[in-house]
Amino acid sequence: MKISYNWLKEYLDVDLTPEALAEKITDAGLEVEEIIHTVQEVSNIVVGKVRTCTRHPDADKLSICTVYDGEQEQQVICGAPNVAAGQTIPFARVGARLPNGMKIKKAKIRGTQSFGMICSREELALEEHSDGIWELSDKWPAGTDMNEVLKEKSDVVFDLFITANRADCFSHIGIAREIAAFTAREVRMPHFELKESNDTDIHNMVKVSIEYSQGCPRYAARLIRNVTIQPSPDWLVQRLEAVGLRSINNVVDVTNFVLYELGQPLHAFDYETLSGGEIRVRASQKDEKFITLDDNERLLPENTVMICDAEKAVAIGGIMGGQNSEVTDHTTSVLLESAYFDPTHVITSSRKLGLMTDASQRFEKGTDYNMVPFALDRAAALIAELSGGEVAQGVIDVYPTPITDKQVPLPLPKVNKILGATLSDEEIIDLLSRVHLNYANGLVSVPSYRHDINEPVDLIEEVARLKNYDNLPTSVFEPLSLEQPERIRETSFTRLRTLLTQCGLQEIFTNSMMAEKHLISTGPAEHVRILNPISDDLACMRTSILSGLLLSMAYNINRNQRDLRFFEIGRVFFKGSEEIPEQPTRIGLALTGNRYPESWSHAGDRVDFYDLKGVLESFFNGLHLDNVQFVLYDDNTLYKKGYAAQILWNNRIIGHGGLIDSKVAQRFGIHVEIFGAELDYDILENIINRELKYTPIPKFPYIEKDVAFVIDKNHPVASVIDMIRTYGGRLLKEVTVFDVYEGDKIPEGKRSVAFRLRFQSLERTLKDSEVEQIFRKIIKRAQKEHDIPLRDQ
Repeated sequence: MKISYNWLKEYLDVDLTPEALAEKITDAGLEVEEIIHTVQEVSNIVVGKVRTCTRHPDADKLSICTVYDGEQEQQVICGAPNVAAGQTIPFARVGARLPNGMKIKKAKIRGTQSFGMICSREELALEEHSDGIWELSDKWPAGTDMNEVLKEKSDVVFDLFITANRADCFSHIGIAREIAAFTAREVRMPHFELKESNDTDIHNMVKVSIEYSQGCPRYAARLIRNVTIQPSPDWLVQRLEAVGLRSINNVVDVTNFVLYELGQPLHAFDYETLSGGEIRVRASQKDEKFITLDDNERLLPENTVMICDAEKAVAIGGIMGGQNSEVTDHTTSVLLESAYFDPTHVITSSRKLGLMTDASQRFEKGTDYNMVPFALDRAAALIAELSGGEVAQGVIDVYPTPITDKQVPLPLPKVNKILGATLSDEEIIDLLSRVHLNYANGLVSVPSYRHDINEPVDLIEEVARLKNYDNLPTSVFEPLSLEQPERIRETSFTRLRTLLTQCGLQEIFTNSMMAEKHLISTGPAEHVRILNPISDDLACMRTSILSGLLLSMAYNINRNQRDLRFFEIGRVFFKGSEEIPEQPTRIGLALTGNRYPESWSHAGDRVDFYDLKGVLESFFNGLHLDNVQFVLYDDNTLYKKGYAAQILWNNRIIGHGGLIDSKVAQRFGIHVEIFGAELDYDILENIINRELKYTPIPKFPYIEKDVAFVIDKNHPVASVIDMIRTYGGRLLKEVTVFDVYEGDKIPEGKRSVAFRLRFQSLERTLKDSEVEQIFRKIIKRAQKEHDIPLRDQ
């Protein structure tokens, strides 16, 4: 929330510096995140007069201008489309330094000398983007220091963080009330004179009815006729720009001005577009659609508050108006709305629509239902003044069941008991009265704008805040040790994270909620939908840890970060037999990009399936898990066919991995190869052996034997390794693949796979004869029982 210092001074006599005022705002319990000075002091920049302006002979988009700077005429090359002779402009002389650090030098542009620069608002740091130069008022004589001109636009803006429960502080009047409570000053409500025309009575032209009072307890309207839509005056534009709003036209700007002044959202309709001059407030119908001001057709959730005329919907109550009734340059009559919409209805509809506006943010936090008529009159008077319009006589204020102001009990002795203070009853009552919380006969009357005051403890908190926490006594307690032994699960996670990091992966944390289109199916279980999602992008709970990894990879790839190795440990969610979903823990890995950083010695080889397999094998070795197998399988929609493997330990599935199918990757906006894997942590946790026994390095030598088998291309190499281990016995310590060959002398559809077998004993030196006997047994069994011939046969 941005608050303008100059604007604030219209409602409060403030003689504090901006920095001192920021301290007072902080004392009020509101966090000042930043103090922004809207104007920076400049040097050697003056007011100039454009005497002549002609097109550059060698550039269609450049102009050669003669600028008088109060002392002499200077030739300047300008590329702005709106520069013209006779203009009064900011002129940066040679040697000037702009707020962005740029120094103005003499230059030659397309063969023509240029001595300075004609400046835009952007170049003077007054706005983020300018379409042309800044044309000043002719009242400024040439040579005037631009700092004198900038004084008119000088302001200080406080960027505040306001908690959701303090809806009353989302306006300049709300902040003024808080400052007044801490500075013993009085707030001035805006003064205006509302003149009504005797020629027209609003009751003869407008009819308002509320059919859905649960969503809209109060609706008021005024009619302003004979308006002229035109640009807003400078003072109004400056007020809006100070808080980050763009000026649109005099009518719309007034509604935004009053929103930031009083905290009451308003909406202006083009009266001529309202069928029958009627306003009906009703609930939306099933499957009803509506085109909002931002040119989007939206499917409305049921029971959304809709503002309608006699024939059609014209606005979503408290959120956004419609295209069919917006104020345009041709508007001549304006129906002005001021209403109180129920916060629960607004927040529900806003979240389901994925549509948040300045108005909806205030309505969902709770606006002041008693401010409705005052804000309406304030805006109507301003619109009439700025547009030359006439306010029709009378006001329509439909309020079927007036809301009763709250009375909260406050036992005065309880205040000191909770705060540990010794405040007198009179001091407590005086402190509360500073924020218009008036105490009488054990009850405190709560203003209609203070939705956060509901319990006695809320009032006690106000007393502490107004007294200032630093002025309350503190109690000394014996320090308690809160150290707790690390849980087994956290210890396990730490170990897994360490191993995966050592494998060259980087840990990330992603959202458990995501769009339905990003759900990855890894089994038959049904996914969990969120009943009241913030937006469609956060509508479901993830079913695979890989979803978040792919989203993160897409984000990085789109920003030219392409060599990525991520992992994440977290929960996934499936519908269970009961209301609570199943929440197993998964470990996810994802790799993409080059195997090594590009250099003269590496051509930038891309990672492939074997890089993923290598990472997983290193990970399992770190967990001391033997007998882990990677078995190809095609019964999935996540991985590319022929590049998918189930990961088994002792024939038990502990995960899966492979090359992410291109159709899946494209759903995430990814068009490069991604290799991913997902492991079941809950299974791993049960099979990891934590009681390891270490043995010394064997002192007896080992014997290695090589053998090459010819196997089908589709035959899993892991099963051959299992066969070798089975027949190798206890002396066989290691089996590795060191060569794979396809080509001459190898039948089509086959491949030669060479294995190196290492035999070793911990007790003695092996004899060649006994190793040869085991080796021949393996070859014989492979040929006869498994039909796996040697390569040379």
